[in-house]
Amino acid sequence: MSSPSSLNDARWSAAHPDGKPPTPGASGLTAPAAWPLALTALALLAHAPMLPLPAWLPLGLALASRRLPRRPWAGGLRLAGLLVCCTVAGQVFGWLSSDALRLSLLATLALKWAESRSQREYALVAAAACVAVAVGLLHWSGGVGLLFVVLSACLLVAVYSGFSPPDGSTTPLHKGLGILREAAQRLLVTLPLAAVLFLFFPRIPGPLWDIGMTFGLPLPASIEKSNQGLGISGRLKPGQTQTGASDGQAVLVAEFRDWVPPTSLLYWRGPVFYDFDGQEWRLDADYTAGNGRRIMQAGWRRSADFRAGLQSASQEVHYRIRLTPHGGLWLYGLDLPARLTTESFIAADWQVLAHLPVREEISYELSSWLEWTAGGELLPALRQRALALPQDSNPRLRAFGAALTSAGDTDTVLQQALATLANGGYRVRDRFTPPTGADALDTFWFETREGNAEFFAASFVVLMRAAGIPARLVTGYRGGKLMALTDYVLVKRSHAHAWVEIWDQGKGWRRVDPIDIVAPERFASGSTSAKPAPPTSPRATPAAAPRSPAGSPTPLPSGSFASTGVPHSPADAGWTPADLAGWLGRWAFHLDGERQQALLPGKGGGLAWIWLLAIAAGGSAGVFAVGLLWGRWREQRRCPLPQRAWQRACRRLASKGLCRGSAECPSDFARRVAGERPAWAAAMTRLADAYGAWRYGSTPDAVAADVPIAARHLINRILAE
Repeated sequence: MSSPSSLNDARWSAAHPDGKPPTPGASGLTAPAAWPLALTALALLAHAPMLPLPAWLPLGLALASRRLPRRPWAGGLRLAGLLVCCTVAGQVFGWLSSDALRLSLLATLALKWAESRSQREYALVAAAACVAVAVGLLHWSGGVGLLFVVLSACLLVAVYSGFSPPDGSTTPLHKGLGILREAAQRLLVTLPLAAVLFLFFPRIPGPLWDIGMTFGLPLPASIEKSNQGLGISGRLKPGQTQTGASDGQAVLVAEFRDWVPPTSLLYWRGPVFYDFDGQEWRLDADYTAGNGRRIMQAGWRRSADFRAGLQSASQEVHYRIRLTPHGGLWLYGLDLPARLTTESFIAADWQVLAHLPVREEISYELSSWLEWTAGGELLPALRQRALALPQDSNPRLRAFGAALTSAGDTDTVLQQALATLANGGYRVRDRFTPPTGADALDTFWFETREGNAEFFAASFVVLMRAAGIPARLVTGYRGGKLMALTDYVLVKRSHAHAWVEIWDQGKGWRRVDPIDIVAPERFASGSTSAKPAPPTSPRATPAAAPRSPAGSPTPLPSGSFASTGVPHSPADAGWTPADLAGWLGRWAFHLDGERQQALLPGKGGGLAWIWLLAIAAGGSAGVFAVGLLWGRWREQRRCPLPQRAWQRACRRLASKGLCRGSAECPSDFARRVAGERPAWAAAMTRLADAYGAWRYGSTPDAVAADVPIAARHLINRILAE
């Protein structure tokens, strides 16, 4: 047998065939180090779109520090570099900004890989890299995120597969297959419990720190600096924000009192656009300059004066908002404001504005009406502005709107326009390549037929104006994520939305949301609320609406015109891959708190959750029992055939009251059985002799076949009686 020292020498010789010892400063990028490096690079790639360009310099230096000699001062140098990196990032981006936190995490990961040399350290780096990849997935769509998950899983298996014995007894491929087999076995055991928790555990929308933001963590911790977004500039090009699943930064947190409305009814009103040059929408100069006091002269300083113009109002909700700084005047209140907070006013376009731009996180209380109607007159100057169209852009859309003019009144024109959306094969896409040029809306409406809410709303405004109906583009946010078991709603950039308001003589401004026609399932989950709705507030007595200050329009009625009912294309028979993907999206990938609340109580608020829990518990118990039986069978199959035959005979004797003692040898047990049952003496003695010769003899293989034969002979004698 080789001594430990000689074995170590053999391993060293195999690792260094040239016979030269490693130098202290050699990095040695071997396979065990290369796979964790690949996983670290994948983590950097997952965060690449969010990393500022200067951040790549310290990350590159951190990876290159692996070339440093293995000396005590090298670790101190790396630690000092990390402290300098974190300090500079905190000063430049803000101590609680996501850029600083992300850079600190990735720099720590890169430095840890640079100093790692042992298998344990590589395993730690691989696990930390997987966590970093998971954090980076919050900024990618589902398909790209799934690709990152698959790649990180493959690299993680490769990392642990590289930890094979130096003697070559286990190849990396065999070890990798063993890891996958062991992981699959453990996964199968945990699936029942995971299924129960997935169904019944309160859903947390977004990452865990969303809970902290809801209950007091500074919202700027999730803010990404960007020159795009609502209210960032006075210009908005359709498709510019490209909001989607990757925009997970918080915009506001709303805490409702007494009742949380369905999220589909939450329209957080922001900038309102009238002026369109064919390619971009533009705000008034006062909005971009942050001149709140000048805008206030055309609006309302008191909510009581504003409410005087309502014909009817109901469903008042009270809420408190924490708003992230965005550099604009908008306080993002719900349509339609019923009560103002301090240092705020209502603009002529029904926006709740602050006197000065919002440059720090603020908190304020508001109340709003969810249902209301109003009427009045639209001043000629504002009517002309809401009908203006550039004559050198989008000719096909203008011609289509002019053709709709002959349909009759406003309701009929709207019905025909919405029917075109419903039956035209349009698709809502959060991420897409927007058409450009002076006729971009024509290209979208008649050719590509896919885009985000901004494209649908902008095209519909142009269509209504071409049909002679005053219209304006309203931007803001719609919906939000209801935090489980709370009255908090978290609104993120991914909830950015745009809708249309049209003027109807005698009814005022009316909201029209094309998304409710093209993709009604997008906000279908908002049909449930966190608490039972309170009794409907008494409606105000209809009265003639006074003229708005400075000729501003009157409030729009609640709800989308889509609710009036527009025919949809008949659904195709049978299931398609798209249907399956949609089902998985609703009930697996996007099972949020609202869908969970709709599922568990059952239709009409029953006790479906009890039956679901019973089925889940029964299924878990069944799977657990099958696992136990399978494990016991596997354990028995591992025993040699003579051992199984002996145990089978002992169990048969135990059923007749003859149990073998724990310290009783086969010969003693045979003599006791022969004394109590003489008819079985010869068969029992034959079995004991065969088993003893196999278990304790010098040639067990020669007598192994005698044990099953003797056991079967004894069992037959027992069964014969």
